[in-house]
Amino acid sequence: MSQPKKSTIKYKVVNGTSYNKKASQSVIDVIDSKLGSQDRITVYYGDSKTGKAWGDKESGRVGRSGGTSKIPLLISSSRSIGGGGILTGSIVKITQSKKPNRVLYKHPKYHEGT
Repeated sequence: MSQPKKSTIKYKVVNGTSYNKKASQSVIDVIDSKLGSQDRITVYYGDSKTGKAWGDKESGRVGRSGGTSKIPLLISSSRSIGGGGILTGSIVKITQSKKPNRVLYKHPKYHEGT
């Protein structure tokens, strides 16, 4: 019986941070500009080809993991010391979390679907 093929994510590295190869340069620019700042953002996930939002979103400050491949993290509060990895290849919209909720990035075909 043959072994299932292992899935590997290909990355592009910008300023020492590894981003999914599917991430647009605009997404990378926004995340890179917020890295290490106290600014909170909300990330909306969806299909990066069609722009259709999945309805999933997360908020927090942008940090970076340790290790050999340093990926961007979304850190939920100022008391947190870690967070989950940002799915940079599946971002369809990024907004500033504080009022006004300014749009920092939106996929050219962004839509929420039905």
